[in-house]
Amino acid sequence: MSAKHASDVDVLKLALGAVLEGVAFYEFAQILSADTRVKVTFEDLGRRKASQLTRLEALLGPDARESAVYPNIYPLDAVSKAECYVCGHVVETRNLPNQCPKCGTARYTFEKEIALAKAWETASEASRKSADLFRDLAVKASGPSKALLQELEKEDRSLADEAGKELAEPRSCCGWGQDAPARDDAPHWG
Repeated sequence: MSAKHASDVDVLKLALGAVLEGVAFYEFAQILSADTRVKVTFEDLGRRKASQLTRLEALLGPDARESAVYPNIYPLDAVSKAECYVCGHVVETRNLPNQCPKCGTARYTFEKEIALAKAWETASEASRKSADLFRDLAVKASGPSKALLQELEKEDRSLADEAGKELAEPRSCCGWGQDAPARDDAPHWG
């Protein structure tokens, strides 16, 4: 393996980590979301990341996941565990039970009220960060690796723009202009 090829592999492993974070985040957030619109939004965003994952794995091979480097772009801590709001029992999101094992309440007690605006805000911020990462990595890559990283950057910039438009749209139709006061009841992760 040449030094240049080894460098491309290292660069792609960091890009792979960013995409794997995105796939996991959107999967977990989709599971936890109480609002159907938010679930659908996270599901769509997850499909986009899964498409990127497929293309990266085509260059690196399916075994590359074990050596991926995670840049901590997505707030995985906010969605990787769920807490029953009745008794406080905590479970892993991936293994969300049909009812709380501690108090017996239905699965919905683990769901979070995530506003659609918060979903788009997170998508916008994470997409900008990953687009910047892909841009920086493309400078260090060559050939097909460079071309793919440039594609991923373009896709994530486009998604950040789309998310920004989604965020601006409700504000303009509901009177949430720039002069509107900050809202104390705005949703937060947690």
